[in-house]
Amino acid sequence: MTSEGETRPEQGATVVTTRDELARVVTAAGAAPMVAIDAEGNGLFAYRARLCTVQLAWQEGDETRIVVVDTLAVDPSPLGAVFDRAGPIKVLHDFTFDVKLLAEAGVELDNVRDTSVLARMLGRKATGLASLLSSELGIVVPKDLQQHDWSRRPLRPAELAYLASDVRHLAALYDKLTLEAHARDIEEEVLVECTFKRESALAPPREKRPAYLRIKGVDALDAPSLAVLRRLVMEREAMAELWDVPPFKVASNETLLVLAQRKPLNMDELRGVKRGISPRLADSGERLVVAIAAGLADGAVPASDRTVEARLDRATMAARRAREKRLSAWRRAEATASGLDEQVVLPGHCLTELIGLDDIEPRAIAEVRGIGARRFARHGAILQALLEGDLPVPAPVEAEIEA
Repeated sequence: MTSEGETRPEQGATVVTTRDELARVVTAAGAAPMVAIDAEGNGLFAYRARLCTVQLAWQEGDETRIVVVDTLAVDPSPLGAVFDRAGPIKVLHDFTFDVKLLAEAGVELDNVRDTSVLARMLGRKATGLASLLSSELGIVVPKDLQQHDWSRRPLRPAELAYLASDVRHLAALYDKLTLEAHARDIEEEVLVECTFKRESALAPPREKRPAYLRIKGVDALDAPSLAVLRRLVMEREAMAELWDVPPFKVASNETLLVLAQRKPLNMDELRGVKRGISPRLADSGERLVVAIAAGLADGAVPASDRTVEARLDRATMAARRAREKRLSAWRRAEATASGLDEQVVLPGHCLTELIGLDDIEPRAIAEVRGIGARRFARHGAILQALLEGDLPVPAPVEAEIEA
């Protein structure tokens, strides 16, 4: 029997659209030791992505209970009681997107495990969810709605089946991979990597340059063309917000680059640019022409936009390349000797941060994000020696590099 505002389709997923039903879900899921989670948004279809659904699966006796919370119909914030650190273990697959999307909706996701991290650290080559479910459990799931607009309502049976499939088997996948991680004694390294991944998802973006300076091919533009590109990107952003679509659906980076180079100053000239000008964009062509004229009037971009970090001198760059060679060679040799994946020995992001350390005292190495207490206890002294250049590149690997 279902309560008002919910449905229980043939696929076995309960759709929750009311506050009272969500409260009951929070109570039931909060009592489970582990909950599988996935989330969907409409980022491919809206200017600002919005959380559209949250899927949960957990065991109740011999039954797997699956819930799809329609977050366009009900405030998802009560889920915080299940999703926070004090709640059950949360299992997701490649959770970076989910963590960000939920955080933007005001829901903290903590105490998380990632089956993609497990698979990568166990040396699996294909780590997508569909690939892992097929290779590990022999289960085939649909992936035909990966780019679906999840803000569309009502949610139809095929869509509900798809949503349910993303969480239905996550616990079984997690259990299988965790057994192998336990047998290889890498559970702590997996947990440290999941923690690092969650913190990175919530951290402010490291890229400080304006969007127009990150467009491929921008370095080839002269000053006036760069100024025009800046204005075009600003105008694209304004149009995207007005139309409520992602900026790339207004115009591609390649189209803006062509416009910045050709600089059409009236509608006839704009119509001569055939590539990438959709009918809708052409109807707003005057806005592009005005933006191009404004860029030409600017003549150049603000100096503050072009501020870049000082380039390293040759000696420092050479020293860092040498560090990278020593650390990479040691990591490969250690992985071969231990039978573990290189990411277990030393994750790539840790290697990158170690290479750039100015202070290579033990404290600084231990504080590298994602390195973890156990990994530091095992390898801290070796890492310090490698950074200082006191240990040579392992001979078999060095020969392989030079070959």
